[in-house]
Amino acid sequence: MLTRVLHLSDLHFGARDDEAIALGVPVLIDRIQPELVIASGDLSHRGRDGQLAASARFLRSFGRPVLAIPGNHDIPHSFPARFSHPFRAFERQWETTEPTYSSPTLHVIGLNSVRPWRHQSGGIGNGQLERAAERLRQGAPDAFQVVVLHHHLIGAPWRSRKKPVARRNHVLGSLVAAGADLILAGHSHQAAVS
Repeated sequence: MLTRVLHLSDLHFGARDDEAIALGVPVLIDRIQPELVIASGDLSHRGRDGQLAASARFLRSFGRPVLAIPGNHDIPHSFPARFSHPFRAFERQWETTEPTYSSPTLHVIGLNSVRPWRHQSGGIGNGQLERAAERLRQGAPDAFQVVVLHHHLIGAPWRSRKKPVARRNHVLGSLVAAGADLILAGHSHQAAVS
């Protein structure tokens, strides 16, 4: 069974020209006709309520299901909120930082790779990997299995100071062994397929 997803990342609502995003994405939605829109983090620029709300309104405006996970820019940049309740504003919009979307053709799980004590790099813990394996097993037998996280696992094709997820070989191997057919990430602001 054929299905399509649209993967968006690093929209950074509130940083610069939100209008360019607002003009470009509807064209992609119309052309691709995705079953699901996947937003792999950095939906806002500074993790502010208004920025996260604007990005959520925008992503939901297409009448398609949306699976959204946080990026390192989706948490507060100020102390103590960054450490005391880093995902509160994100969860107000999206309910969880590790969502699941499931249909007969597609099973997508989101993993939260953001670590408040790290500005750029992220991580996926062993507990998250164990839960990811269980969540992947819950998909329909013939569904295409997708895992989404913000921090990339493979180096960007051009130079970048963006740090990949910690223990990336271990994380990648664990997700593939658990049944992931495709792993999507953002963070590097560069398109790459590996």
